[in-house]
Amino acid sequence: MIAVIFDMDGVLVDNARFHERAFAEYFSRFGITLAPEMFGRGNEELMAELFPNESRERHRDLAAGKEAYYRQIYGPHIKPVTGLVELLEDLKNHDIPVAVGSSAPIENIDFVLDRLQIRKYFDIVVVAAMVQRAKPAPDIYLKSAELLNVKPENCLVFEDALAGITAARSAGMKVAGLATSLPKERLTETDCIINDFTEITTDMIKQIIKVFNKK
Repeated sequence: MIAVIFDMDGVLVDNARFHERAFAEYFSRFGITLAPEMFGRGNEELMAELFPNESRERHRDLAAGKEAYYRQIYGPHIKPVTGLVELLEDLKNHDIPVAVGSSAPIENIDFVLDRLQIRKYFDIVVVAAMVQRAKPAPDIYLKSAELLNVKPENCLVFEDALAGITAARSAGMKVAGLATSLPKERLTETDCIINDFTEITTDMIKQIIKVFNKK
């Protein structure tokens, strides 16, 4: 059996610019900007790095405030990445297990799945709170495979962020890079690169995993 795991930010939705805007506006008083490699990481880890002298409670408050602001500004613009719903429907028709594996807060995941009405396509949702370490550690993806009862080497992950690609690779999974948040030349550590989901099919996913298993 094979399985497909989707990151959320930049994969289910092309929302990087709204996260960047929310971060820039919410944290402008601190003079902080995010480097590309910071995207895709868990909020608690990121806040601890950016605000090392603040308490964990303060870290949670800062992260929650930024995420609430993000949902506010992104809500009127939310839409799925082109071809996503069609691919999810095809995977469902082929009885291929599907998961969301994301470091995003559960409030953001619920926001996306429910606003887009795509929750029905996912067998499980794995978030950072369910594992010891967030991305770039492989824990989220390994937990996804475990809950789907599928071997990691039989999983394909859709990712857009460097931290997520590292996490999927470390988990021993195949990775399809989505060129939403970063240009294609930054996604070289993947098995294929697509602009959106119109460029990949269920049969192609099966072939990518099959090739992996032959190596």
